[in-house]
Amino acid sequence: MGAARMNLLVVDFGYHVLPEWFSPERIIEGLFMAEDAGFTIGWISDHFHPWFDGGAYCSFAWSILSATAERTSKIRLGTAVTAPILRYNPAIVAQAFATMDYLYPGRVILGLGTGEALNEVPAGCGWPSFRERLERLEEAVQLIRLLWRGGFVNFRGKYYRLRGAKLYTLSKTSIPIFIAASGQSTAYLAGKLGVGLITLAGLGMDWIRENVLRSYRRGLADAGQAQAKVSTVCEVICSYDEDEEKALNTCRPFAATLLPLIFRANVSDPREIEKYGNMIRDELIRERWIVSPKPEDHIERYSKLAELGFNHIEIVDISPDHRKFIKFYRESILPYFQQTR
Repeated sequence: MGAARMNLLVVDFGYHVLPEWFSPERIIEGLFMAEDAGFTIGWISDHFHPWFDGGAYCSFAWSILSATAERTSKIRLGTAVTAPILRYNPAIVAQAFATMDYLYPGRVILGLGTGEALNEVPAGCGWPSFRERLERLEEAVQLIRLLWRGGFVNFRGKYYRLRGAKLYTLSKTSIPIFIAASGQSTAYLAGKLGVGLITLAGLGMDWIRENVLRSYRRGLADAGQAQAKVSTVCEVICSYDEDEEKALNTCRPFAATLLPLIFRANVSDPREIEKYGNMIRDELIRERWIVSPKPEDHIERYSKLAELGFNHIEIVDISPDHRKFIKFYRESILPYFQQTR
């Protein structure tokens, strides 16, 4: 246990809310409670469409972040993740997050990714190849960083242009950038650009170790980046209730996200995605996500992720009752890891 406990010294926890799961006021309440419970980062998905249709919400992530920052005092807040490639012009992403950090300095995080069809296609943006989306993401990061430096910027890339652009309201601190990756190419890009990495526990431990983390570290090395200075985040989907079957039932609307096809293909209708979710076996949900009322099941999973080298665990709460979930973590999970600090 000695080596594992040494790794646990650098692990903290974030609370991830899904805008399709809760109404806006419930999201803000959950993030407020998460701050009080000891979560260090509040994450929110940046979606235009939800993963399912029946009973879904889908509020605008940036509005939620600002409203939450006004009602909290210390928890850091960020998107997991924003796709700055099609429906968002990266210059506008740069402006939005610079303004948020101006208002709430040191508390803003920008998570970026190659996007999903369910967000881009309904907004009229089409769905280009993965290669194009990856190239767009790389350009977008370069463009955002240029604007954050201040001054007038000209930029001519393959996909984006800036002509004498300037942000007149700059951030007060340096905003951390993270890139979400489930495969080798995006993980390598995150390392190459020297930004933090977000990946998914649902991919499986072997895939994460051999493909995602190895590619990320190779990108860091090729770019001459110091690995000790970057952050690695693992997203874990969790449903908690004393009644385990009740907790399992609330996983069903999101079950389609266990299919790699959903992230790659041009599938954007939540009604269709919901049907794919009905194909997923309960056994796979239990294997890839945490659906248990037992503290030891949660602690064991997070300890294994810490052993892989992750220093932040981002927990996506899809529990029947967010208040119960946060109380359970406050009393039974977070104290265990805090004792190892």
